[in-house]
Amino acid sequence: MSGLDILCVQLGFHEAYPDASTLATTYNDGIYYVASFVQQEFPDARVEMCQMFWGEKPEDFPLADDDYILISALATHFWSNIETLELIQRRKRPGCVVIMGGPHAAFAPYEALRYADYAVTAEGEIPSVQLIRALQEHKPVTDVDNLAYIGADGTLTLNKVTRYGSFANAINPSLLARAPKLHWATVSMSRGCPFNCSFCYAIRLLGRRFRTKTAQDVRGELDAIHRQTGCDRFYITDLNFTTRKDYCREIAETFRDRDYKFIAMSRINHADDMDLVLDLKRSGFEEYCLGVESEDPSVLQAFNKRVDASEQTERLLRFAENDIAIHSAIIFGLDVQDRQAIESTAYWCAEARIMHPVFVCLAEYPFQDLLYGARQDIEDHRIIMEVPTYQHYSFVGIFPRHMRPSELQQGILDSYGIFFKRAFEIERRPQRRARLKAYARSVERGRAGMEQHIRFLAELEKPYYTASGTLKEDLLKSDFDSRYGELRSWLRRSSRRQDVEFVKAYSR
Repeated sequence: MSGLDILCVQLGFHEAYPDASTLATTYNDGIYYVASFVQQEFPDARVEMCQMFWGEKPEDFPLADDDYILISALATHFWSNIETLELIQRRKRPGCVVIMGGPHAAFAPYEALRYADYAVTAEGEIPSVQLIRALQEHKPVTDVDNLAYIGADGTLTLNKVTRYGSFANAINPSLLARAPKLHWATVSMSRGCPFNCSFCYAIRLLGRRFRTKTAQDVRGELDAIHRQTGCDRFYITDLNFTTRKDYCREIAETFRDRDYKFIAMSRINHADDMDLVLDLKRSGFEEYCLGVESEDPSVLQAFNKRVDASEQTERLLRFAENDIAIHSAIIFGLDVQDRQAIESTAYWCAEARIMHPVFVCLAEYPFQDLLYGARQDIEDHRIIMEVPTYQHYSFVGIFPRHMRPSELQQGILDSYGIFFKRAFEIERRPQRRARLKAYARSVERGRAGMEQHIRFLAELEKPYYTASGTLKEDLLKSDFDSRYGELRSWLRRSSRRQDVEFVKAYSR
């Protein structure tokens, strides 16, 4: 299929709400793996990348020449770039097909399909190639994996969900040719996670089966990215890098002769094998994003976190004593967490020597139970939708029953001050203090956006709480239904909730 012009677009953050997360990554790797695989399967195609994280804009590319436009987005990227999506619709040529992937397309395809012809609801490399081939050969798309689209009857159609086996796909470094100086290059070494934390949508994107690349394939990929960009720091986006200890040791040995630095995601019980931790450290693994979430057993139980809360502090201190920097998201917003609990947790983060806590309020995507038969812990009507902070975890996106949204957001903001004050009292090592200062500067970048969000929430919540702070849930639900009732009915006609095989495949 020669002569195809394919543009891949990574949507960016709203300027008022920058990414103040634990790690300000310089690109999301998913769209790069899709673009690389598409280029591999269609070697004569022209595949271009528009990276909005770096300031590139779709309007700077010849949109009228493209045959396919592939877009990747989180919810906050989607709702921050409606004007960009509308511009793409106006300027693309009539026959151009728009395909959207990433978390937002997977969990809210009914929204993605407002601006895309097709949405990919799980891993995207193989489905993207299947779809392009089917369309080029004028064949039906009913057999394309992981695809959502509007069917001939006007309802949402969900194709079969497929989980793939071993994979060897690598990022084509030429796609990073225009990259600025990168703080981190983002790659994956494995996919899938055997655990089932209730808030984690990633397993529904990538499945629960843990699959790895070979260590030598990973080495080749990272070396190629290093040659292209000069970056020698890598953020490993694996859901749980340390799932298999033998693989970790193989990776450690493979990179022993390199000067690369790594940050990887893991579980807190990684601290129980300090020999492995130190072996990986000798190969550059000096930072981890750990699934800590809370020191409160009731919070961990609510999220189906199978860890012993009583051991968390000891494990975190063990990492600190061995100069391992820990990032973690700390979750607020449950009914058991009042303002005092929030402040105590922020103080505990400093006491436990977490280096980069991010205080967040997780909200579900709406209609998940209806559409997919998947677990959902927050009612649809309590989710604040269609705003630039939707699913941007540092900003409150729900109507809590026990605390106004603006108060919860203020608690999140105040938690940083509590944490930094105590952390600077405790930390004496110069390198760790320098890290804390750098992180404090990063958090400060998001302060104006958080304060703006507090003002937005204060206006939004006014009709829905009594003077004493009790949520008027009947009113909230009535207003939600009046706005989204027609959408709910449309989705119900498309629902796969009763399709046992689909639900099993989607949730495993």
